[in-house]
Amino acid sequence: MSSDISAILYSAINEIGREKIRMDLASNIALAAKHIEDIMKRCVEGASLEMDEETLVALCKGLLHFMLTASLLPSERSVSFQGADLDVVVPSLKVLAKNPEKAIIIQLIRNDAESDKITNAESVQPHGANIWIISPRRITTGHRNYHLGEGEIQYSRLVQDISEFVNSKKIGRLKLLP
Repeated sequence: MSSDISAILYSAINEIGREKIRMDLASNIALAAKHIEDIMKRCVEGASLEMDEETLVALCKGLLHFMLTASLLPSERSVSFQGADLDVVVPSLKVLAKNPEKAIIIQLIRNDAESDKITNAESVQPHGANIWIISPRRITTGHRNYHLGEGEIQYSRLVQDISEFVNSKKIGRLKLLP
């Protein structure tokens, strides 16, 4: 992620308050959508750079990483598995290897031209419903596509949907040591 968009993202997060976000997510994961929308709005409004597809994907990636950590959802990020480069695996590569039906692969792509990232995910995840795509705009794919545009599967729902998946598969959340 470019340092410019990273600075803008963390400035927006700090305006709201990291601890406030963590506490809200701990009490009600549905608040993730509100926080994601608020942070994205602040970033787009506060950006002095052009929000092209690459910048938007970098913003989505950085915000996803923060929200996964803040919500204590288990994940591995920017990993390789059986020759496939994967952006995010929930909950882990170990679970993906043993029980792929209990793992999600999330790929961040700029546009339809990056279909190789989807092919990578398909090569290691036999359950197509467990491949989720994040993109700035809706793309043509047979997989769940979280995007920033209008429609039924908006990016702001992603963390809540990950939480529901983790809960439905009876996967524990991360524990913080005191």
